[in-house]
Amino acid sequence: MSIGKYVTNPGVIGAAAGAVGTARRTQHMRKDWRRFLIWGVWLAGFALAVATVAMQEQDIEFEHELKATKK
Repeated sequence: MSIGKYVTNPGVIGAAAGAVGTARRTQHMRKDWRRFLIWGVWLAGFALAVATVAMQEQDIEFEHELKATKK
């Protein structure tokens, strides 16, 4: 598992950069459930971006298999 494909992926970079906006937004909020909900939504988006990168190779392999079966 190469970390380079995650670090250079624009989706992962954008999701990680979203932490800055989330931190600014929640900085002056009360520490109640809404603050944790906002961070949970950010974390879900970040996890989705990482999972997308992790599944790219499998998607490409599946696409090649589909093309091979159609021939």
